[in-house]
Amino acid sequence: MFSSWGNSFIKTMRTKRLLSRYIFVVSVFYYLFFVFSISQAQKFVFDFENDADLKDWEIIDESPKNIGKGAPSQWFITNGPIKGKALYQSSNIWGTKDDSCLMGTFIIYKGKQFVDFKMDVDVVSDDNDGMGIAWAFEGTQQHYRVIMINDKWPEVPVDKIRGPFMKMQKRVSDDDPWYELMEVKKGITYKEKAPLHWQLSVKRGNFRFRRDDGKTIAGIDREYRKGYVGIQLYAQKAYFDNIVIESTWAVDPDKKVSTTWAQAKADRNY
Repeated sequence: MFSSWGNSFIKTMRTKRLLSRYIFVVSVFYYLFFVFSISQAQKFVFDFENDADLKDWEIIDESPKNIGKGAPSQWFITNGPIKGKALYQSSNIWGTKDDSCLMGTFIIYKGKQFVDFKMDVDVVSDDNDGMGIAWAFEGTQQHYRVIMINDKWPEVPVDKIRGPFMKMQKRVSDDDPWYELMEVKKGITYKEKAPLHWQLSVKRGNFRFRRDDGKTIAGIDREYRKGYVGIQLYAQKAYFDNIVIESTWAVDPDKKVSTTWAQAKADRNY
């Protein structure tokens, strides 16, 4: 009798263990499937072949107190120099009032906020002035940026760094000094009126920007965790095309799905 009860008990425990393992495996499968599906869906591509591509993009100029001349900006879709149509900005809008900091206009994608992501952009400049990418954007007073300029400007810079350069900065206010410097590469220029490809990677507060001519810059900051992304210009007329913004939230830099709960938790609590 005891043997029969014991055998029944053992079988019941084995069944429970098998059921527990089955539930765990199924749960992990559905979790990974969900994460993978979401990550694959979070890719936004803009080739600007029609005006509908400007849906959810918002044009934001600096406030009048931070603009010198050239306002308002003029962003629109037109025939581009790469392939087909492109996004173009034709105004010479620049700031600040004393021209001591590279500021002017933004065009920001408001369709989604991003935490970790990659952004690719094809660019052709019409001038030698400032252009770059803004991210974690919550307004002119709060965002990060990478910006580059060929000109020897500003003439009297607020941070004492004249162009040409490539900078990575953190916007801290709408008042002097406007930005905090994270990193600068002095003497770096770009080829004007020629196609250039940009890629920005953001992962857990680590930022890396690279161009297809081999120039790179990186920075680290974890205060602004998420926000919108877009383009920033200073006294620059330029074309932008083939913009791709891909969320890598819960996905590693090589697009592999997080395979452990610990990794997913880490991604969400950096």
